[in-house]
Amino acid sequence: MREVDEEGFAIRPNKSALKREQARVRALVTALLDCPEEEWSRMGLGEPLQKELRLARGMKASGARNRQIKFIARLLQQEGLEAARQWIEQRDQRRAEEQRRFNQLEQWRERLVGEGDAALGDYLAGHPQTDRQQLRQLVRAARKERETGKPAGAGRKLFQFLREND
Repeated sequence: MREVDEEGFAIRPNKSALKREQARVRALVTALLDCPEEEWSRMGLGEPLQKELRLARGMKASGARNRQIKFIARLLQQEGLEAARQWIEQRDQRRAEEQRRFNQLEQWRERLVGEGDAALGDYLAGHPQTDRQQLRQLVRAARKERETGKPAGAGRKLFQFLREND
């Protein structure tokens, strides 16, 4: 029996909201296709779903691949949509944090090479455990390298040192 409102009309879900949810699930399936197969089992996806994902991964972009993605989306909704969604969100958060940290280290390297002792004091104030002498040597070598236009070996070593001491 269908639910009806006070005027006798059938209550049904909002079609636009349903389509948005279906698009989100299809985007999740596409993200799953980009993941390594080892992650699928760690997510808790069953073997039948993994088999269908492997099949879709082997297809070229076409109508058949789109139908396969829709089929996988239906399977995923039955099996474990939230677990997969949480896994992908956590992975994206980890990647964003790694990217933020990488950019921060690049900024420190640029400041240390460009500003010299002023930036060195700021860095050492925030990272007191750092070996000052080694850091000064690396900054000096990177600055000299930049001035002479040599390949970026010392700059890479400085970045690696900053990453290890962060």
